[in-house]
Order: sequence, then C-alpha cells, then structure tokens
Amino acid sequence: MNRYLSLLLSFCLIFLSIAPFAEAKPNQVGSSGLYEVSTGVSLYAEIQGVKTSLPTVVFISGYGDDSSVWSDMQSEISKTTLTVSYDRAGLGLSDDTTKDKTAKQQVKELHKLLRKANIPGPYVLVGHSLGGVNVRAFADRYRDEVAGAVLIDASHEKQEEAILATLPEEFKELYLSQFTVEGSYKDVIKSFKYIEKLRAKDTLRDLPLTVVSATEHGMGPEMELKWAEMQLDLASLSNHSTHVIAQGSGHYVYLDQPELVKQQILTMLAQ
Repeated sequence: MNRYLSLLLSFCLIFLSIAPFAEAKPNQVGSSGLYEVSTGVSLYAEIQGVKTSLPTVVFISGYGDDSSVWSDMQSEISKTTLTVSYDRAGLGLSDDTTKDKTAKQQVKELHKLLRKANIPGPYVLVGHSLGGVNVRAFADRYRDEVAGAVLIDASHEKQEEAILATLPEEFKELYLSQFTVEGSYKDVIKSFKYIEKLRAKDTLRDLPLTVVSATEHGMGPEMELKWAEMQLDLASLSNHSTHVIAQGSGHYVYLDQPELVKQQILTMLAQ
C-alpha cells in the first residue's frame, strides 16, 4: 500500500528581484518584464534572443509550473531565434486573476501578452503536459499566427477518464485534491472538454507537429499503455507530424533529455 501511495504521489507531480513593468515601443520587441493583459492583471514574460527570419518560439509550461522551468532550454533556443516563456496568472511573477484558469481564457491572455510585448509571429508553440492543451487551443484561435507545434509529453483530453479508471477507489480523493496550485480540477476538466470540441475543426491537420513522449511515469503498466496510446492519438492530429519516443525519460522530458527536445525544436524551426 505504501509503495502504491508513493507511486501515486510521484504521478501527481506530473500535473503539478521583481521585474519592472515593461511596455514595448512600436516596432521594438519588448524586454523581460510585466505586461498588462487586463485591468489590474499583468503577466511576466521572459524574452530572450533576437528576431530572425525564423519563427518566434513560445514556451508554455504544464500545470503549476512557471517560466523558470524553461530556463536552460530557452537559453539554448534563443541562440537561434527569438524566444518567450511566461508565467500564467497566479504563477511566478505574474498577478493573479479573478477570471477562470481554463485553456480558453489562458490563450486569450497569452495572445494579449504577445501583442503588448510586440513579439512578432509566426510562432512555434512548445507545450509541456497540460500546456499542450493550451498549444492546441491557441493554434485553433490564432491559426494564421502559428507556424508549428511541439507537444512534450502533452496531456490528452481523455486522460482523466483513463487515470480515474485505473486508480483504486481509496486513492481517487487524494488524486483530485492535488489541483490547488493553479486553477481547480473543474478548470482542468473544462479545458479538456473545450479542446475535445475543437477536434471536429481539425485545426492542426496541416500544421507541422512534433510529439515527444516519455515512457516512465511511475503509474503502472496499464496506465503507461493507455498514455502511450493517447500520445499516438496526439500525433494523428496532423498530416505533417513526427512522433519521438524519449525512451527512459520521465514526464519532464526537456529536463531528463534536453538535447533530444532541443533538436526537435530546432528541426521544427528548420521546416
């Protein structure tokens, strides 16, 4: 029992100087800092690199993670092109908000942030875990501004059904209670339902897409198999997809195998 609880808690982690306000001048890319996206709410953006003929890379973190998780990866990619990572509302250096924290709302705020910081498109969106849902939502809403997408062990709209189906009854309450860092479990489910409805629009069908999948989540063979199947399904969203298996990697592939992720992003830029 203790061993199972340890594995569960490990799996739960999967989902889990203040910068001055900076406003970009016309035709000038903004600097790292806070940008107001709604009345009284400013989001922090970490901006590195210089604008080239290549797309701008936008990093979108998973549930509860701020922009600092991308520090090493962003430093590498910024040697090639302009890059942006940011803290969603309520995380890191960003203000909190009274609005919901669903993917639909968060991509609106991200788009406003990019506009305020004068960060030019087109964008290659790099999303990890639940951030992958935001990538898909952004690509649907602002399709003409997206050049490609990289999903790193990204969440799937059917994953909660699979997780709850494989969890023993006595652990379900513990699992559901973890969603307190950023939004509620209700927000997460709303995001999955929203992205599921978008599938019918087939937005990613002609978009270059790379799916990077981990193999070691510590959640048992049944759920690992289901996770692998859902990753395959994500890769099927585009006719121009590449599916890369990061053998032996945990959920945070960009930390466990950074060179692999770096090369996939650079390959996407080269397209």
